[in-house]
Amino acid sequence: MTTGSALSDYHPAIRTVNRLVDIARLGLDREAERPFLRDLVDRVAHRLDTPYVVVDALLNDAQVILAGRGPVPEFIQQAGGTPLEWAFCQPLVTERVARTIEDLEADPLFHDNPLVTVAGLRSYAGAPLVSQSGHVLGGLCGLDVRPRAFSPGELAFLQATADEVVERLEERADRP
Repeated sequence: MTTGSALSDYHPAIRTVNRLVDIARLGLDREAERPFLRDLVDRVAHRLDTPYVVVDALLNDAQVILAGRGPVPEFIQQAGGTPLEWAFCQPLVTERVARTIEDLEADPLFHDNPLVTVAGLRSYAGAPLVSQSGHVLGGLCGLDVRPRAFSPGELAFLQATADEVVERLEERADRP
């Protein structure tokens, strides 16, 4: 699959020890309910008008879903995430800015991704979750089943909300 090989360029940045230690410090490598993110996920779904919203952490070889909204396929729910190669948020780790893909079927990195070919996802808007230590932990993204553009204002809103997600995660990490 070309997606995996093209995206493997991001793996060295994703697999840096300090980034992974930051993820562990925040407890993002563990399965847990995170109800304190629900209102932010709902806010993004409403503002972007997308059927799916996901907050994810990118681990060494997997994308873990920290919170989300939308009809997630049962196999992803049972696994608690996806293989790293399927994660649309991978480029956020090196680009470090909000990004969009108007048509995932036409995108050279993701056109053959099972989330596109099987689950039917067609557009993506994502913003990086940047920790206080400066590491990109994962992303906050809105996903749609139709090709579409996202405005600069929507991307700015998405980034501001991603920053709020990180604030909430950091607050809980500081608690005894």
